[in-house]
Amino acid sequence: MRGEVMLARPGDDPHQELLFQLAHRFREAILRSNPRTSRLATLREFPAGACGDASLLLAKYLQVNGCGRSHYMAGKRKGRTHAWLQLADFTIDITADQFEDQDAGVIVSADSLWHSSFEGKIQSVADFCLYDKRSAFELATAYEAITGCL
Repeated sequence: MRGEVMLARPGDDPHQELLFQLAHRFREAILRSNPRTSRLATLREFPAGACGDASLLLAKYLQVNGCGRSHYMAGKRKGRTHAWLQLADFTIDITADQFEDQDAGVIVSADSLWHSSFEGKIQSVADFCLYDKRSAFELATAYEAITGCL
């Protein structure tokens, strides 16, 4: 079933479980926030095409909840691009189910073979506050709308 949640090896690590719970809660809040009316065009068809901005927004949520700073990962595979987070040893993704070969809506994994299939690398610290004023404002506005649905 598309959009289901996945946690690699549940119970292995309490930090992994916390990351999973926060990521799942945030994804559900995005869906409840009616992304089709968002100022961010990238969230209108969530999860399709939303991976970059959704990752940045999730990174803020994780940081606010005491998980530390994430890295923004970007990869390419078969001509398609994708973005996700890396936080310590964990790959975190709330938009993987936009791809035909991935059903999980939430992935928190210490060894995601699926993400390894992308030619991915760390792009930067995942913090939209470091972006230009307009982008930071639009992302902050979307963040407030999403967290208002938690």
